[in-house]
Amino acid sequence: MKGQSPGFARPSWKLFFGCVWLLVGLLGCQQTPPSVSLETVPCPAAQSQVQVSRLAEPAGGNEPAMSTLYVGLSTWLYALDTGSGRPRWCRLLRWKSTPLYALSGFEPIARGGQALYANTADGYLLALKAQNGEIRWQAEMKLMAFSGESWMVPAVDETVGQVYRVALKRVEALDMNTGRGRWSYAFPGNASVYLMPVAAGGMVYVVGGRLSAPQGGGPEVIGLDARTGRLRWQLGIPEGFLPDQQPRAMLLGNGVLCLDYEGQILGIRASDGRRLWQVSRAQWRDWDLDYQPLAIGQGWLYLVEKARQTGKIRVSVLRLLDGREGWSVELTGGFDRVAAPLQGGIDGKMLYLVDGQGWVTALDGQNGRILWQKQLASRRNGGSIPSRLVVGGSNVYVFLALPGEEEHFVLHALAKENGQEKWNVALPLPVGQGWPIPVLAG
Repeated sequence: MKGQSPGFARPSWKLFFGCVWLLVGLLGCQQTPPSVSLETVPCPAAQSQVQVSRLAEPAGGNEPAMSTLYVGLSTWLYALDTGSGRPRWCRLLRWKSTPLYALSGFEPIARGGQALYANTADGYLLALKAQNGEIRWQAEMKLMAFSGESWMVPAVDETVGQVYRVALKRVEALDMNTGRGRWSYAFPGNASVYLMPVAAGGMVYVVGGRLSAPQGGGPEVIGLDARTGRLRWQLGIPEGFLPDQQPRAMLLGNGVLCLDYEGQILGIRASDGRRLWQVSRAQWRDWDLDYQPLAIGQGWLYLVEKARQTGKIRVSVLRLLDGREGWSVELTGGFDRVAAPLQGGIDGKMLYLVDGQGWVTALDGQNGRILWQKQLASRRNGGSIPSRLVVGGSNVYVFLALPGEEEHFVLHALAKENGQEKWNVALPLPVGQGWPIPVLAG
């Protein structure tokens, strides 16, 4: 402007540069989405090799139209039509930039909205598009213990739009859509997080602490506010637990949090952390610890253990109100808690389970009455590896892997009411080193 004095121009430029730096600073404070070093690519050749066998005529069941099952093993992921078993797509997980070392691949998969959330054996949490398997975002996971067990299901909370990841001593809430962090909670000192968090009812439950801590600071379970990460309550693990005992599983149902600590199980009121009961079973103190919490619901905690009789397993229940034992029943079957854990699920009043020998069983969850039992497969040198069991509107879906016998990686669809096999599909999948863990998500 004509006649503008130099004294006025200098402050104007200062104001301009100040605004620029303020804008840059604000942009720098915005959280960027997590970088993605993994990708999934189509594997169309595998789809042409799928073998589908229909064993019963469709009965017009209650399966929703265009319902999808997701089956993963190693680095392969299939999306299958529940009505026919035929694949909609197949994706292969790989590194984007380098083939220097192989990925161990998928572990458990959970669905939330229009996305799939998968843990990998290499220590990543992945968010994938449910419609095509492409990766949305990834986040590194660091879990001190049990990172390879098949029941490490991603903690997804659709109510608040969050999924939770673990980084040694810290649990962090991530936005389901973007992967950006919302809040984090760190255990004090050298404490570590054990097991995946469990989320429900506006709360997140985490187990942490130092497992061998004679001077205090031992394991504890905490309840966090899901929206803020604020500590609502904490409960130290009571006396009577040995220093080397480790938390093995945490299940939530009917407002009760059940925590398994190698032979002792704790019942905790989820709303305020009050200890309701503590159960110790002498027969669970065997060296191999062959028992396993199976499912929770309908007022019961369902457990499975090896029976004294060879080739038998025992399913029993503990009442969530007070920890008292209810009914028990012995079934034909077997399992290995680490290599081939038995899997189960509650659907209404029914309990469905699959064991390490391919036996699928339907029980009345209120009294233990056996409704049907069917063996799907049996490997010559002892058993199969069952996936998570998924219960649909009219079918039960089980994926069995038999290491070293590639043609027997098969997904089975069984009628809920009688166990009749409706169809199965053999999937070409890689056989890795050791015993691969198949996963199934509905």
